[in-house]
Amino acid sequence: MALKRMNARPLVVVSLILLSSFSLAFAQEYPTRSITVIVNAAPGGPSDIIARGLAEHASKALGQPVVAVNRSGGGGTVGVNEMVRAKPDGYTIGTINMPALAVMPHMQRVPYDPLKDVAHICVLQPYEYGIYSKADAPWNSLKELVEYAAKNPGKVFYGSGGVGSTNHLIMVRLGLEHNLNWKHVTYGGDAEVLTAMLGGHVQAASGTSPTTLPHLRGGKVKLLVVTNKDRWPYVPEVPTLLELGYKFYQSSFLSLGAPAGIPEPVRAKLEDTFRKILQDPAVKEQFQTKLYARLNYMSGADYGKYIREEFAFYKDFLKQQGIQ
Repeated sequence: MALKRMNARPLVVVSLILLSSFSLAFAQEYPTRSITVIVNAAPGGPSDIIARGLAEHASKALGQPVVAVNRSGGGGTVGVNEMVRAKPDGYTIGTINMPALAVMPHMQRVPYDPLKDVAHICVLQPYEYGIYSKADAPWNSLKELVEYAAKNPGKVFYGSGGVGSTNHLIMVRLGLEHNLNWKHVTYGGDAEVLTAMLGGHVQAASGTSPTTLPHLRGGKVKLLVVTNKDRWPYVPEVPTLLELGYKFYQSSFLSLGAPAGIPEPVRAKLEDTFRKILQDPAVKEQFQTKLYARLNYMSGADYGKYIREEFAFYKDFLKQQGIQ
């Protein structure tokens, strides 16, 4: 038996070498046809805008069309599920909003394992959030909004892209902080929330910079506070939650992933391609100036660690707050 085991070892080594050589050869040739990027968000929202812009740059870098298709719903889980069920050959990849992996699986049954079924490629950008209201709202700061909501229980409605979205959870935390009785209304994404805001259907919302800033510049909405850790460079005069004395802030990312099982050389080639795009000063300037979006690369390995930490945090937080 010992002799058989010893004779088997060279065969295993040879097999591994051949498999590695095949993967490297496949990666060198890849891509030979178009790549589909499943955008797990509604058309016109910040994720869609960023994904389509980066897809254009990736098409040039890879020499093949990189085509974005929208698959929204379920707080981002519909698109993620379609992506992870695709053949893991590098020709179907997808955007992922952090809640689809770290939050939603604690609130509903999802048809994928958030910690095992995704091969992380890289982070594309941190979402930049701020709480805003219609320009003619009778408050001009977060403090005044909170005071109004406290004095008018049940009369202030805030919108978000869905229960469990970071837009929703930051408003939940503010409501808990001040014991507010304000009402949550869900929509299909940031763009729909903004439309509802302008139509007077909601009085407040947490929105991202690509969605809100054009309307802020146009005088249709006003930004009350930035809920990220740092101020927005586009409106440096608006303070953050931390600067106002709160002990929490809003954090989320848009990342790029592939189905687990994708050949590592192919995944690495995709990561390297997008890393170069995201770190290109001209591209960064283009997105910040025209789309109000700051690109920020984080490796797939580092983001995988972050997701595992957030998954553990929200498992406890959602249970404590009864958000399920």
